[in-house]
Amino acid sequence: MNDTIARLLKDIGVAQMFGVIGDVNLFIVDRFMKEGGKYTSATTESAAVLMASGWAQVTGKTGVATVTCGPGLVNALMPMVEAVKGHVPMVIVTGDSLSKFKYHPQSASHREFVLATGAGYEAPRRIEDVPRDLVHAFQRAWAERRPIVFNFPSYDLQWEDLGEYQPPRLQTPDRAGTQLDTEALELAVGIIASSKRPIVLAGYGVVTSGQADAVLKLARRLDAPVMTTLRTKDLYRGEPNNLGVLGISGREEVTEAVGVSDCVIAFGASLHMFTTANGTLLAKKRLVMVTDDRSEIGRTMAVDAAILGEPGAVAERMLYWLDEAEIPSSQFASEEVVTQAVAAINASYDASLPAPSDAPITIGQALLAVEHAVQQQRLLVTDGGRFMRQPWQLMRVQHPRHFIAGNLFGAIGTGIGYAIGAAVAERGLPTLAVVGDGGFMLGGLTEFHTAVREKLDLIVVLCNDGGYGAEYLHFTDYGMDPSLALFDWPEFSEVASTMGGQGVIVRTLADLGVMQEVIRSRSRGKPLLIDLKLDPATMPRTF
Repeated sequence: MNDTIARLLKDIGVAQMFGVIGDVNLFIVDRFMKEGGKYTSATTESAAVLMASGWAQVTGKTGVATVTCGPGLVNALMPMVEAVKGHVPMVIVTGDSLSKFKYHPQSASHREFVLATGAGYEAPRRIEDVPRDLVHAFQRAWAERRPIVFNFPSYDLQWEDLGEYQPPRLQTPDRAGTQLDTEALELAVGIIASSKRPIVLAGYGVVTSGQADAVLKLARRLDAPVMTTLRTKDLYRGEPNNLGVLGISGREEVTEAVGVSDCVIAFGASLHMFTTANGTLLAKKRLVMVTDDRSEIGRTMAVDAAILGEPGAVAERMLYWLDEAEIPSSQFASEEVVTQAVAAINASYDASLPAPSDAPITIGQALLAVEHAVQQQRLLVTDGGRFMRQPWQLMRVQHPRHFIAGNLFGAIGTGIGYAIGAAVAERGLPTLAVVGDGGFMLGGLTEFHTAVREKLDLIVVLCNDGGYGAEYLHFTDYGMDPSLALFDWPEFSEVASTMGGQGVIVRTLADLGVMQEVIRSRSRGKPLLIDLKLDPATMPRTF
């Protein structure tokens, strides 16, 4: 069975796998590597799944992780929920404990644990069904856009012969081919034609479908500003009518322009609470929603017109009917309220740093200095935490596939796992991981050594305010002593160096230039940790 699974993985097209080995999977991983596959060994199962998810989000392919039974799988549950919420296609390979022991200590009800996360579960009933069902797990992961756990039979059967090998037949079509609803399309076009100040919003579905150009073409035809959701950040970077991210993570400069708009045409966006500010940003606006996921329609808020279809196909039909009806452009993108917002956003990225001095740094100054020091072609990963809005606003990427916001489940400690997976996917580019000190201690410290072992060009920007930022605010908001949320951490730069990486401490404005030089002269196969010493009393709020 080991040989068959490894060969199937290779023939399916799996070239990279992440995991933590144990009784269930060690021989499969060994055989997978002998078949030419690449394997990144994590120190925790949670991080292994995050790495596979990060890799999948950057490549656009199905990620693969493997963990052992019982505690190995249970340790991986949190990032599985994260991947479900992010619609990340992934297969997690595990198996049952020894069948000959009724009360094996690692025995657990895998199916119940997995289904509780929202992930799918695929378990062969017979050993001869393993090849067929493994292929089906990959088919489901791609079609359902979520993790599927493939749970093979008891690992004491691993050495059983599965008979003659049959090459897999895996179908992963790029397009759904949904038939458009003519009435819904007519209603949507009518709403768009009557609007005076429309905004075109591109969600992550535009990225995964690869149809950004068609959506942008519609925005240009309407002379409408284009905006994105957070995960789609920088999709239209450089576009003259780009207002950036819509939502509470967006820029303050766009507030007025969004406020005066009268219609939002959303493509591939779920319109959750952070994008719409609990619906307040879309209040008193006509809303047209385009999605290929039927379950998203009206899930978070009422819409005026909903079209089930792929973003590109719908945008093209809208464009056709607007031209047929000779509907004039809105010219909203040319209005001063929009052009001034675009100019202000662009100017903020080119802002000068303050002169060197002994004054303490702010997080904005430090991140802007990093932004200027790292090449434009790079990956950006953010952990969850009080700091996260700052890198979202101050740091850029060339394409949304190069950006991962690790807060889909509202957890901290996801950033380094995501960053390692992203860095493995794009070894030719530097990966910036902006994390908090609490999250780094929770889920990043041990995996920093994984990055060292993998010789990754990873730059960890540690926003270190000495504790749990959100909890600090909760205490101080009520006039209470926040000391319970503060910690006396070790010197992270020294820990990074001890692990085989590089470390630098940044406290004052005078340190920013030194930090930039360290970034530019770093050894590309030696992860760098930048410890930003920040004051929790002056750190900005997340939202």
